[in-house]
Amino acid sequence: MKPHLISGSYGNYVSDEGEVVARDAYGANYERLVGLKNKYDPTNMFRMNHNIKPTAQNAEVKCNASMG
Repeated sequence: MKPHLISGSYGNYVSDEGEVVARDAYGANYERLVGLKNKYDPTNMFRMNHNIKPTAQNAEVKCNASMG
């Protein structure tokens, strides 16, 4: 059935279905949003619902810097 569905979804109706669904919901904006997440929320404090995860390396560096 998937080949016949429209890709993407409305962001506010996405729950916690995982990264693939979040990527589909945000489309071409996903990578730009990851950059913003890395800058403003590198520890992933705001992670409910349609989460955009920061890159692991960036989150680890920021977390270690704040602890140390």
